[in-house]
Amino acid sequence: MGKSISAALAREGVTSVLLGRSENSLSEAADACAKQGTPGLPFTFDIAKIDSIEKIVSEATDALGGLNFLINCAGIYERGAAHEVDLDKWDKKLDINFRAHYYFIRYAAPTINKEPGGAIIKIGSVSSSYPGGGMALASNYALNGYMNTVFEDVREFGTKVCVIRPGFVNTQMARSDSLNSDLMIQPDDIAHTVIFILTMSRTACPTEIVMLPQKSPYRTG
Repeated sequence: MGKSISAALAREGVTSVLLGRSENSLSEAADACAKQGTPGLPFTFDIAKIDSIEKIVSEATDALGGLNFLINCAGIYERGAAHEVDLDKWDKKLDINFRAHYYFIRYAAPTINKEPGGAIIKIGSVSSSYPGGGMALASNYALNGYMNTVFEDVREFGTKVCVIRPGFVNTQMARSDSLNSDLMIQPDDIAHTVIFILTMSRTACPTEIVMLPQKSPYRTG
């Protein structure tokens, strides 16, 4: 999703700092931006290193000469029953899927708020209850509630805040023998939605967008 989003921004003339753990993936994303005529600046970074987020935000802001948008699609998946789960794994999931985001917002929002037209966007997921999905549901609820309050905190600066909550997206995390990836939401669909939010009139803000595959991706037979 990050590659598709950054390429879509590049088509609009937006230079992005690209954050991620994989140098190969970052290089591919930077190449995709360059093909659209606008550079993407790759920074290798693991958002699980929460204590380093203030520093990386400062470095990214310096590299760009300012900051208008914060768009986060990072996350991990860990499943486990409440009475059996490895608590260290759940703590890590909470760090990456929730805590890291409010750290990024804390350090990025003051710069974003300097000019109207900025945006804070998080790509989350639809919420549903299922066995072993306790932390997925908990982190989703926490994030959705937090982002609602972030909007109230920054709306008067002209900063948009939105959570995009898709169902199955054709990424490595969602691929399964039981699912048809061609029928999933595609990364470009997420990118188009991001552009929709960023180009929305300054008199309106979509604060939450739920997206589902048009047709069921579950294989039958």
